[in-house]
Amino acid sequence: MSDKNDSLQEKLRALEAVFLQKLPSKIHEILSTLQEVQDRPDDREAMVVLHRHLHTMAGSAGTFGFAEIGAQARVFEAVLKPHLEGKPWTVEELNAYSADMNRYFDYALKHDTTPVNGVAESVQEEERYISDPHLIYLVDEDEAQNQEITDQLEHFGYEVVRISHLRALATAVASRRPHVIVIELSFPEGKIAGAEEIARIKQIERFRIPTVFVSRSSSFESRLLAVRASGDGYFTKPVDVVALTERIEGILQFHENKSYRVLIIDDDAVTSKFYGAILRDAGMNVYLLNDPTQLLTVMTDFRPELVLMDVYMPVCSGVELSRMIRQDNSYVDVPIVFLSSEADRAKQLDAVRAGADDFITKPVAPEYLKSSLYSRAERYRSLRALIMRDGLTGLYNHTAIKEQLASEISQASRNGAPLALAMIDLDHFKEINDTYGHPAGDQVLRTLARLLRQRLRRSDLVGRYGGEEFAVIFPDTTATMARKVLDQVRVAFAKIQHHCENGHFSVSFSGGVADLESTIDAAELIDAADAAMYVSKQSGRNRISMA
Repeated sequence: MSDKNDSLQEKLRALEAVFLQKLPSKIHEILSTLQEVQDRPDDREAMVVLHRHLHTMAGSAGTFGFAEIGAQARVFEAVLKPHLEGKPWTVEELNAYSADMNRYFDYALKHDTTPVNGVAESVQEEERYISDPHLIYLVDEDEAQNQEITDQLEHFGYEVVRISHLRALATAVASRRPHVIVIELSFPEGKIAGAEEIARIKQIERFRIPTVFVSRSSSFESRLLAVRASGDGYFTKPVDVVALTERIEGILQFHENKSYRVLIIDDDAVTSKFYGAILRDAGMNVYLLNDPTQLLTVMTDFRPELVLMDVYMPVCSGVELSRMIRQDNSYVDVPIVFLSSEADRAKQLDAVRAGADDFITKPVAPEYLKSSLYSRAERYRSLRALIMRDGLTGLYNHTAIKEQLASEISQASRNGAPLALAMIDLDHFKEINDTYGHPAGDQVLRTLARLLRQRLRRSDLVGRYGGEEFAVIFPDTTATMARKVLDQVRVAFAKIQHHCENGHFSVSFSGGVADLESTIDAAELIDAADAAMYVSKQSGRNRISMA
């Protein structure tokens, strides 16, 4: 790190310290102005000042590492805005708004006084490791339950905004759309007011936000109401937050676009761009290759889930390329589809015998092409998941994570890029199984797998190496940075409460990290990370060591 960067970090940290020092007085300004609004609901000038204070807090808090305070200030600002524009307050609305704001900022002053990923750290090269948390709106008047759910969901890497007053939800949605809404079914407005409000928002906004209902009632009637409100989940209180997190993750995965990777090989750049545009329009991730001699490099780097190619090319034929792909065991099952104007049935059969899965004759209707390729890519991904994924956690299995490591090391070595490997082992896992039972142990394994997927980047590769041991590959990352990130996951995991018949319990893990500074051999890198993990175990567990 350069002296210039060090100096900049010092200045930014100083600014963070100033912000933290002034935070209590800024919150006091907000609450004092709020009291003026409550005393004089028709005083527009007081509302203008309150709006300005909230707007400033929404921007500055996030900048200096207080993301939740910034997000919550933005919600309060959004609730205020229609009243600033002339909508009169009702006594109930203003009292609820005031109570929500006073309660939240009182809590923030007591608990949220440490910046997370502040601006000073953002200037460091290592801080490219940024996650984009999913936003969850938690709508409930039960503060104790809200706090427990918020704490747990934040450990899993979600951004949670609490909304206590039901009518504030629509304004918050209009201001910032969440990924999922978790909402109480019953409110003072009515026994099914939560479901009715979700239906109303859907009608106003003309889109449906995935919704999970919570309630103290487990009756058939209540559950049926949640179904009729298009609920994606239903939990009775007290909520099992680990189970709630599983449901939220399933919802988010279901709604994600399946961006299949398609490699188009054609020496005609114009044609390949044309078909590339069609497939990208269908949400596919397309790589165009006009030089067949680069095939092997592209196959390694891009890892296509389907190859679409012409039969005739100047350097070599598509049939020859197909045979070349099939020579490598890593690509023996990747679908290959020929797209050509060749109408000779005999030549089409020759192409299929060479290892192709289908032959589509030009010209082809775009919808047929998209549908045909989509179904083949989806089938390939499903079959690969059965072969490469661990049945319990959904992570790469032992064989697959080792294959991924070898491939990532090869790519990193060619590009001169860093790469780190972490080995993780749950602490005292046998005691967990013996004390709480194997179902509880399985729940712990699934929870750690889920946390690793959520708190790490999409480019990081996570596998269940065996039993209670996991492996994580960090491309473009040094061991130092990988250790820092994994340590944050470790702290979050240790705070998660796991539910079982005998009550609640928590679990920790130990880890070891090594990178390509140690070795570029995959087996040796695993041994180095494993040895570092053993050091963590010997040093008291619940820590991360570096090779």
